[in-house]
Amino acid sequence: MFAEIVVNAPLSRRRVPYLNRTEGFAALAQTFTYSIPAHLAEQLQAGQLVTVPFGARKLQGIVMALADETTVERVKDVYEIVDVVPVLSRAQLELARWLSAYYFAPLIECVLQMFPPGLEADTRTMIALNPDAPRLVNPKQLHVQLVERLRERPLPLDELLRDVRKRETQQAIDALVRRRVLLRQTELLPPRAKEKHERIVRLIAEPSEEVLAALHAPRQLAVLQYLQQRGGLNVVVSARELTRATGASTSTLRALADANFMRSEQRTVWRDPLADLDVPPTEPPTLTDEQHGVWEAIRELLTKDGGRRTAASTSTSVFHLPSAALLFGVTGSGKTEIYLRAVAEVLAQGRQSIVLVPEIALTPQTIWRFAERFPNRLALLHSQLSMGERYDQWRRIRAGEIDVVIGSRSAIFAPLPNLGLIVLDEEHEASYKQDKSPRYHAREVALEYARLTNAMVILGSATPSLETMWKARRGEYRLLELRERIETAGDGRQTADSRPRPIVHHPPSALSRPPSAVEIVDMRAELKAGNTSIFSRALRDGLAQTLAAGEQAILFLNRRGAATFVMCRDCGYVLRCRRCDNPLTYHSDQDDLVCHYCNRRYAQPPHCPNCWSRRIKHFGAGTQKVEELVRQLFPQARALRWDRDVTTAKGAHARLLKKFVAHEADILIGTQMIAKGLDLPLVTLVGVVSADTSLHLPDFRASERTFQLLTQVAGRAGRSRLAGNVIFQTYSPTHPAIVAAAQHDYDAFYENEIQFRAALNYPPLSRLLRLLFVGRGEARARAEAVALHRQLHERIRQLGASDLELIGPAPCFVHKMRGEYRWHVIVKGAEPHELLRDFVLPLGWRVDVDPMDLL
Repeated sequence: MFAEIVVNAPLSRRRVPYLNRTEGFAALAQTFTYSIPAHLAEQLQAGQLVTVPFGARKLQGIVMALADETTVERVKDVYEIVDVVPVLSRAQLELARWLSAYYFAPLIECVLQMFPPGLEADTRTMIALNPDAPRLVNPKQLHVQLVERLRERPLPLDELLRDVRKRETQQAIDALVRRRVLLRQTELLPPRAKEKHERIVRLIAEPSEEVLAALHAPRQLAVLQYLQQRGGLNVVVSARELTRATGASTSTLRALADANFMRSEQRTVWRDPLADLDVPPTEPPTLTDEQHGVWEAIRELLTKDGGRRTAASTSTSVFHLPSAALLFGVTGSGKTEIYLRAVAEVLAQGRQSIVLVPEIALTPQTIWRFAERFPNRLALLHSQLSMGERYDQWRRIRAGEIDVVIGSRSAIFAPLPNLGLIVLDEEHEASYKQDKSPRYHAREVALEYARLTNAMVILGSATPSLETMWKARRGEYRLLELRERIETAGDGRQTADSRPRPIVHHPPSALSRPPSAVEIVDMRAELKAGNTSIFSRALRDGLAQTLAAGEQAILFLNRRGAATFVMCRDCGYVLRCRRCDNPLTYHSDQDDLVCHYCNRRYAQPPHCPNCWSRRIKHFGAGTQKVEELVRQLFPQARALRWDRDVTTAKGAHARLLKKFVAHEADILIGTQMIAKGLDLPLVTLVGVVSADTSLHLPDFRASERTFQLLTQVAGRAGRSRLAGNVIFQTYSPTHPAIVAAAQHDYDAFYENEIQFRAALNYPPLSRLLRLLFVGRGEARARAEAVALHRQLHERIRQLGASDLELIGPAPCFVHKMRGEYRWHVIVKGAEPHELLRDFVLPLGWRVDVDPMDLL
């Protein structure tokens, strides 16, 4: 028996060959064949974590497949099985191969996406003294010192290199290894993620009054009395709690155990991020007739045979295309209630669900609603959890103890054993695309994972991406629409008296809310009228009226800081980051300059570095500037800022939201964080300080992103019985994206934008593949880009692929980042993957399939 294993080894810096996508591509040799020793033959399974020899090293690997025969002549034995329970299911193994092939990523990187952090074991290089080492002749002093340090035991290489003479020490070690005086060995470290255990104590005999009276040790008496007060024989208490409450020491507990009063033992502690979430269960509300029609369509997709597996037939190897639906619902139309019912239906079938949200920390209301409906069946997965929390959540999911997983992008890899449904809320969000290898999009992964598991996918959005709507209108997805807003209780739930409307004639529902009125303010006219403030007269008056009525307002500006750039008024010099060559942003809270690309901070100079003038001025505005102006204009108002600068601490998002919902603040100021999924009943005014922030960027998706963001943030107003108003401040009042967002008219935006995309053959009418070079030295970056363009152009000619088009080579809009220069070449066409078949991509290049931005 033989095993095909992908080994967790660092990739070589040699050139990486790209193979046929239908076979998967290999970075060097992605999988290796090992023989299975007799004592492991009955235990080894696909998906298990094992240790294997790899050259002179011992490394971890994942068993991808088993075979009876192999064409490999020399094979080594698998060392051992790390965990008898497979860490990856068969569907996940296939998904990893698909990820590798589709996104041109090393297979091991795709496999590791499905691990919880800390499960993979790191390696450490050890340096040992060779017992058969030859005698040193005329040794250097440093050589003698190294040999003496290693006489007692081997030492880690990084410990030996801590000396200030690091370079000399490394050269000495290399020389002694070549001369066989020292041996370089690799040690496999234990995984960082481990189970958490605690010591617990229980009474095994109730002490009588006479025994207690006879005790002369006050600490022992205090322990026994405390255990009796907590419930006696029926209660288990942690040793930590016991020692804190009574002041007893470990020897005190040991003495009581020796006297057979109590027993001490270890138990596993689950680190659950939802443990402190006290949410009472709720019953589903009555659907409106529009929701009812959508729900019936989804239930039909969930319950029809369609070739999908049921819980009783999960072992079948026959897979079919998934059922997929686009739930196109305006903000506040009740999409979440449809998700909840779909999850409940899947659970009733004995299957499980994954629910993805763009950024889990920004949607605590969504978590509360799912916790209300599915208590004790919910797991949370996102990057802000601790390593221990994510490891424990992963283990419970793998064991089948969890039925519903809610999380951000990476939660798509949750190892649910019987997956039946995947929901992507706000499917248009760019945060679903990973910006490092493998550069996957969770939407595409969800569709493939659903195909492999015969699950259903629901894509939900008020502003679907053009790609998704294009496919829905072509019939690839079932298109379901919710066009009317529903009054909510302020936490995202429909109000208790929600009722379906009569189906005949569809008269207006008393609970159906019209979209908020949107006013477009031309900031050019404001300047002509002498108003140089970042607040228009309409926005200033709207804020005053909202505060006077005791209501709340949101001010949105998708820029952090107090000023977007700093410039000398004499010579025009703009202060830039030395590593990124991008303008620095002034932050007033710490009175410094920050690069928003690498986060490096600079002290604000007293004079211009170019001409030494002191006439340095801050230009532009960010959320800090908005907050300062609000406090100046409305000193009585309680302002709350919500952006990345104030949400670095764990749980900060939930605390800010709780404070605003409790009306402990009147005006919420923030970036795109406040545009997503919040139901705030007292918010009656939303002011967009600048609707042009991302509108004119050199990216074909700039208009789409602007429309989506404006529509989403406008949807925060008027979600209860109180009427809502929205103000867009802009210097481009007639731009189609801004006009369509103000009119809540997705269809008009879609038709206009799809014509623009068709004229230039951009997605969704074609597909893109971005090749990005990142390296030091601007001349080298340009030369690499020109050379690759020449190779690709010749390859297109050889393949006769006339439908493929190259854009570039060109420097990226963000030309320099963290000291490295960036150039790119874009491949556009129906099937750009074909261009990289059997192609060797030089070192320094990155592949981004279906890029979300071209900046």
